[in-house]
Amino acid sequence: MNKHSIGHIVKLVKQHGSDVWWTHPIEELLPKAILKQAGSSAEVLEFEPGRDVLDIWFDSGTSWACVLEDTEQRADVYIEGKDQLGGWFQSSLLTSVASRNKAPYKNVVVHGFALSETGEKMSKSVGNVVDPDVVINGGQDKTKEPAFGADVLRWWVAESNIFTEVLIGPTVLNAAREDINKLRNTVRFMLGNLSRFSPETDSIPVPEMYIIDQYMLHILQDYASKVTEAYKNYEFGKVIRLLEALITRDLSSFYFSIIKDRLYCEEEKDPKRRSCQTVLAEALDIVVRSFAPILPHLAEEVFQYVPYKKENQSVFHGGWTVSNSVWRKPGLVEAVEAACSIRDLFLGSIPGKNTAEYELTVVIEPGLLFELMETLQAEETSSTSQLNELLMVSQTSLVTKLPLDLQAEAIELNGSFLINLEDGDICENESYKVVIQQSTKERCPRCRKYTATSALTPCPRCLEAIAGKWS
Repeated sequence: MNKHSIGHIVKLVKQHGSDVWWTHPIEELLPKAILKQAGSSAEVLEFEPGRDVLDIWFDSGTSWACVLEDTEQRADVYIEGKDQLGGWFQSSLLTSVASRNKAPYKNVVVHGFALSETGEKMSKSVGNVVDPDVVINGGQDKTKEPAFGADVLRWWVAESNIFTEVLIGPTVLNAAREDINKLRNTVRFMLGNLSRFSPETDSIPVPEMYIIDQYMLHILQDYASKVTEAYKNYEFGKVIRLLEALITRDLSSFYFSIIKDRLYCEEEKDPKRRSCQTVLAEALDIVVRSFAPILPHLAEEVFQYVPYKKENQSVFHGGWTVSNSVWRKPGLVEAVEAACSIRDLFLGSIPGKNTAEYELTVVIEPGLLFELMETLQAEETSSTSQLNELLMVSQTSLVTKLPLDLQAEAIELNGSFLINLEDGDICENESYKVVIQQSTKERCPRCRKYTATSALTPCPRCLEAIAGKWS
């Protein structure tokens, strides 16, 4: 074995493939001319091609040489099962260090193995193997083996802790499909409420937005930052958990329920309505881009249905989410969270009941907490203030003393909120009182709040919105 014989074999492999070692006769593998070049006087038939395997991982271990064209390049990541710590990972490392004096990769992601739903190792003889193609396209009997699609399979992979053994089967896949359906419904709500809205012409500047809308922008930016960091660390399960928390807790259960009145009942181009639409457009963009690496088909489908003009034709042409350093006005987060504290106390006292049936009186002694609530409601009593919107009642009164003219069946609740401002420099625990009373007005046939003088006549806010549409 020398440079002449090896050079000749290299030429044969280039022409016919590596099978020449087993398919070609010895006379072609080692011609007389090559023997003479090597200075040997032996006959060709005195030699035989070796059949022993030098290293079963040598071929794959040198794959970096074909992929990394530049000798200075290193792959961003190598990913394989934990059995490759002594296999492909190591053979790649050894061959690259030996020939280039550097590792072929910057990061190594080591994953566990897929097991059946009962935790058993998959085996063809047992018949518990899950075929990815059947998961995506379904089996012959679609009632027993339905088609879940590629996105469900990708979601299952992403939400699993891939660094240990993971379970797969019908139950797990059905749960993944349900999670994706929840995500679809959330995105569909945003798409539907962005109809006839254009970010270029209809967006509201941040300083002019409702405080709750500014608060949601902070939530979205925090989410985008955490998701980006999770992707960098290959923590795809964390990405899923962050996404689910955002769409179920922050958006669906909290923000959407609060802004529905504004979306559905204000005049179409009212700045108050445009304010929350501005946030919905931002939320849609951040959410879709954040799950695009995991659910590419859904992300692209959503992107194609965005009702306004887009700079790019595909979600994958626009790059990653751009970090937006939205300024944080002092007390903004504290004001919303203090109002949420009042809201939670109120909701806990009327489980399952319609919040619009009630009027609230919030009693706070003069001080920092009262000033924070004044940023949400400047007037003493209102049915359209930001505080009233957050509390989701028909009318809210903000006072410093308990009123004397309370209904006999009025419910009084006591609560407190810890105010933490300027990184802890201002820290005060202030108490408040919430008085719950049944609304004394009639139900508005349009907004369904108890703010009308007659059950047949819309309330003043709705009349104004209707008049605006007529004009």
